Amino acid sequence: MVNSMKRTMAPRKRKAGRGKKQNPEVYMEAMKVLRTLGDREAFYFYEAVGKPTGQSARDLSGFLENVKSAKPESLMFHLQRNDFQNWVEKSLGDSKLAKRLRMVASSKSEDARMNICRAVENRIKELKESSTAILVEENPVIVQC
Repeated sequence: MVNSMKRTMAPRKRKAGRGKKQNPEVYMEAMKVLRTLGDREAFYFYEAVGKPTGQSARDLSGFLENVKSAKPESLMFHLQRNDFQNWVEKSLGDSKLAKRLRMVASSKSEDARMNICRAVENRIKELKESSTAILVEENPVIVQC
């Protein structure tokens, strides 16, 4: 017996509450910020001037993982110098995250770590959602057997 296959086009269903239409600029921003940098643009963690920790990050996910495990002295050193914000804005091109990092208080290192991690995790999630949303804008093809 031969199965016949029918191809039909089904319209894309929009999720409730999703009023924003994605555009290529949003996708390009996400790809730029989430890209992997070369060694020259990587973020290198220090405890003090001339005292590297050996940790480095070439992308936002790597940065997040290093912030989670960095010594408190390293976090405080970079926060006081605005190193995190400057790297995010200048190397990754993400002024939104840089602004959020500027608001992190540098008085208590563990609170600062938690706030940095939360800001970076939320931004990664936002960027991934925006880049995924544009990829599903096209009408899907459904194959019925």
